Amino acid sequence: MEYRGYLAALEFDDSSDTLHGRVNNSGPYPIATFEATDTTQLRREFRRSIDEYLAWCEEDGVEPKRP
Repeated sequence: MEYRGYLAALEFDDSSDTLHGRVNNSGPYPIATFEATDTTQLRREFRRSIDEYLAWCEEDGVEPKRP
């Protein structure tokens, strides 16, 4: 998935029927992780995670890690 230039790697956990994602093009450590039980919710959580990360950076005066 892609949002605002950030890319997410996705995995499915069969034991809990949960989809997990992490932003993987922002450096050696993911800036955001997220999870959901369906693809619609997963997309929403991905976007929310990026938006919250960027808002936090702006509020704290920190330069965000860019893709």
